[in-house]
Amino acid sequence: MTSTPKRVLVTGANGNLGSKVARHLAGCGWCAEVVGLVHGPQTGLEAGPKVTAVPCDIVDHGDHRLAAALEGIDAVVHLAAQNPYPDATWTDSAISIDLTLRMLNAARRAGVPRFVFASSNHVMGGYKEVSGTLAPGSLDAATPPLPGTRTRGADGTYSNSIAYAVAKFAGERACREAALDSDGALSTVAIRIGWCQPGENRPETISATGFIEPVDAERDAEGERDLRWFRNMWLSNRDFVHLVERTILAGAAPWPGPGIIVNGMSRNTGMPWDIETTTRLTGYEPRDDLWRELGAR
Repeated sequence: MTSTPKRVLVTGANGNLGSKVARHLAGCGWCAEVVGLVHGPQTGLEAGPKVTAVPCDIVDHGDHRLAAALEGIDAVVHLAAQNPYPDATWTDSAISIDLTLRMLNAARRAGVPRFVFASSNHVMGGYKEVSGTLAPGSLDAATPPLPGTRTRGADGTYSNSIAYAVAKFAGERACREAALDSDGALSTVAIRIGWCQPGENRPETISATGFIEPVDAERDAEGERDLRWFRNMWLSNRDFVHLVERTILAGAAPWPGPGIIVNGMSRNTGMPWDIETTTRLTGYEPRDDLWRELGAR
């Protein structure tokens, strides 16, 4: 970025993450306007003097509201997905990939200089199975991806988030290619977001199933391992919005390339996720630690 951005467009602005981002940016002195793209019910997005809601179907090439909304935008934060949860189907996954490609193409045509993409920890979800052997900070952008997290439900049946994870992995690659192909006009950040639950987002509501459920006090060794994996990727609300703000504002000059991937977790003691690189490249300074919140339990 060659100057401080003033106008930010947020997709999925009426969802869990989008509404938190829009609310935070509206309170930032440097931000003059938040344009929130919404699709479906607009509950969750708080209207205000800095927040403009724009109904839009991103994947509909006949919906010209997208091009109009991007006029004069300095940064895009792309959070929208067909199904923003790990139980997404392959149909959901395909549409989510289309959403990302459409937003990248539209942003480039509009001359937007910064594009922030909400990727996911599920791109690395296969490492859960060997998480007991991982050293603190060992999972970084150079670690080969293992998309899909295998989870065991409360009823004992297993599922895998591979369709959801593949859409996120494809989005990461699309962002990188768009940045490389732009001759310096576009820089991109893909954030592998940890676990940022809806609402208050407290550590106590993280479970071993990968969903918001009561913690099973009688869990076996597999359940214990899974619970620790999910807890270690907690991203508090205030750390989440701070991270997004930093990925919008950070200069790209020290980056290894015009498109980067960073982890998005709070500073959880002993976690396998590397956030020192996130701090170095973006200025992210997380304040929260799940294990401190839980009293080191």
